[in-house]
Amino acid sequence: MKKIAVLLLCTLSAFVAAAPAIAQNASFPGVEKAMSPQAYEAAGLNKLSPEERARLDEFIRGYAAASSEKAASAAVDEATREGKVKRNEPEVIQSSIVGRFTGYTGRTTFTLENGQVFKQSQQVSRVFPAVDSPPVLVIKGTSTFAGYRMYIAGGGNIRVSRVR
Repeated sequence: MKKIAVLLLCTLSAFVAAAPAIAQNASFPGVEKAMSPQAYEAAGLNKLSPEERARLDEFIRGYAAASSEKAASAAVDEATREGKVKRNEPEVIQSSIVGRFTGYTGRTTFTLENGQVFKQSQQVSRVFPAVDSPPVLVIKGTSTFAGYRMYIAGGGNIRVSRVR
């Protein structure tokens, strides 16, 4: 049992290193498909039941989404400290999407918990694993970047326009 725990910890640490990539590509296929069969077996993950494997996959997705959000906040803080953000600093709105988020269709409207509403201005469709009320950062651009960009934890980022 102790050996399995150590192997799981090693596997998890490998995924932690890949967390930003997983968060950007929220269609993470799961541990079994993400690893080579040899690495999967060497980590002892073949001993997990389907339910345990599903819980591990969901944990990794959630951890990657949280890591992505922390990285975005840290990047904004660092840019501010280093003076990369000029006097006409972008407006940053931090909130959460109301309800379940599963992706966007090219015409999606996002209602945020703070009452603001944004609609998708970028005509792309993407499907993501369902997340209840994911946190978002909405950044209003400066003179070099017009409009808004919404960063959705576990759901990438997309250009949006403010409705209200």
